[in-house]
Amino acid sequence: MEMDKMMESIRIEGKEVELQAGYPVRFSCMEHLEQELDDYVNDFETAPDTYPAQAIDDSAADKRCRVCGEPGQIALLKEKGM
Repeated sequence: MEMDKMMESIRIEGKEVELQAGYPVRFSCMEHLEQELDDYVNDFETAPDTYPAQAIDDSAADKRCRVCGEPGQIALLKEKGM
């Protein structure tokens, strides 16, 4: 199960968004969001950009929470140029 998917771009609300190389797309449920934000900052030394999971149109994205495996409500990613 690949929970840290590296992608070059992702569709957000119908628009193709370029992602920063080397930063994964992760998803979190609301219960584990604070933990996931902390983990992202600790792992990558930068705060992620966040979006509602339903705004992500990419079928390749595993939208389950990395902690509990439940459907994620928040996407954590790093946009290029942000």
